[in-house]
Amino acid sequence: MKKAVLVMAILGIVSGGVFAFDLMSYPPPVEGRDFLIDVAVGYAGAYGYSGSGTSLKIPPLSASVEYALPVSVPISVGGLFAFYQYEWDYGYSTYSYTWTYMFFGGRANWHWNFDISWLDLYTGAFIGYRYFKESYDGPTGWWYAEANYGGFTMGGQVGAHFYFTKNIGALVETGYPFLIKAGLALKF
Repeated sequence: MKKAVLVMAILGIVSGGVFAFDLMSYPPPVEGRDFLIDVAVGYAGAYGYSGSGTSLKIPPLSASVEYALPVSVPISVGGLFAFYQYEWDYGYSTYSYTWTYMFFGGRANWHWNFDISWLDLYTGAFIGYRYFKESYDGPTGWWYAEANYGGFTMGGQVGAHFYFTKNIGALVETGYPFLIKAGLALKF
């Protein structure tokens, strides 16, 4: 019985909070026809290689541009480019490998309307193309061929823009293609 009362109390609090904001309007920092530009550095985690001799050659970098649609729903659409590179060099060997990852694609975000003038919380989806290339530096042999492939990919993201001024802020996001990223957010 105590569990049922607790569940009902939690549902009552959550449902009251859901109706405390307007889902169909833009939050104060984002308006229709705004351009949102994000430049960030991230952490790829399990998406890259790890182990003895592996090091991050170029950290995960991303840039995205989105346009807030001039409609009554708080949606922005745009594109994303992300890039990072790992290198394996065991130190005493005469060869090394370099793994390069690139992501191109479109994304769409729903901006939640919490009535806080400096905060823009969003969730969204990513759909695009993932490119991978493996490069080898060392003695050549009949057994080795460099890998080079790509394919369709999709994912999602949850993030927040924290605006310090009307046009400049910080970004924190988790999702795909990076586990987490942080950077600069611009709005025009």
